[in-house]
Amino acid sequence: MEWLRIGEVAKRTGLTHRTLRHYDDLGLLIPSGRSDGDYRLYSHDDISRLLQIQHLKSLGLSLDDIQRALDEPGFNAVELLERHAALVEARIAQEQDLLTRLRRLSAAADAGWDEVLEVIALTERLRHPDAAIRFRATLSGSASAPFDELVELVRSDPEPGVREAATWALAQHGPGAIGRLTEALAEGDQRARHALAHLLGKIRAEEGVPALVALLADPDEQVAAKAAFSLGQVGGSGAIEALAGALGDPRATVQQEVADALGRLPGVVGPMLEALRSPSPMVRAQAAEVLGMTEDPASAGPLTEALTDPDPQVRFAALLALGQLDSPSARKAIASQTDADDVRVRLLARRLAGS
Repeated sequence: MEWLRIGEVAKRTGLTHRTLRHYDDLGLLIPSGRSDGDYRLYSHDDISRLLQIQHLKSLGLSLDDIQRALDEPGFNAVELLERHAALVEARIAQEQDLLTRLRRLSAAADAGWDEVLEVIALTERLRHPDAAIRFRATLSGSASAPFDELVELVRSDPEPGVREAATWALAQHGPGAIGRLTEALAEGDQRARHALAHLLGKIRAEEGVPALVALLADPDEQVAAKAAFSLGQVGGSGAIEALAGALGDPRATVQQEVADALGRLPGVVGPMLEALRSPSPMVRAQAAEVLGMTEDPASAGPLTEALTDPDPQVRFAALLALGQLDSPSARKAIASQTDADDVRVRLLARRLAGS
């Protein structure tokens, strides 16, 4: 049998004498032989075991786990590997979080070390377990708080007040932040998308209209409704076009927000008169409702024509809208319906006419 002394093993494996002695002391790798001078002698099987130790060590396993894996009969390797994989995943997440923080701090580093320390302190307050401290830090540090930290609060903070404060702080960044906000939130969960719609309504810039148009078609009703509300906050031709295109959305909350948003925007009469000619009765009814909200006397003629619409819901909506217009032609049209065949229209006309 060929024996190797500790020096030869160290030379062939790259391990130190100290490491090999440590393995011996632990009982992990006990040399099979001893020389007359009491030097450690390693057999071929010892070297094979040493290779197994090194392979398992390369996975990041502890020496204790390695010894159990090699020596315990019926040892559950799967359980050990899964447990170790979970620890590695947790460590990677921690390292990723650290990397993210370092990158966020790099911008402050350009200003100087004092600014870096200030941002670190603020970040710690933004992550504090006490919601009141997070809330105050968000408001007081809105100008210097790391953008991504505020976005994370908006996305996932459990306290509505903290999320709203972070929303306000992000809105202070103005239109220039819209691209980054959309990138960070548009593909997130329902809360993230709702937060984006809310933010864009607070910023009130036309640059946010494309993102709001996409959110207006969101499968989540609350997200779509918030997008409609925010389009009403932004205004402009792009917002009106998007909202007019959403007339007839079957979701009740979205319907109401679309109508309310259009009703408070200038310049909607033309698009709504066009919508009165839509093949969809639901669109025509909503268009009539919006025209009533505008209280524009010029709408009286088209709304009067809508009283003959084949759909009863459109006729009722047109009559209700006429009741919001203060004009002789609107009052005349209402009076003409006090004896209408449609019971709902007749009753409403009589109430509006005061008869």
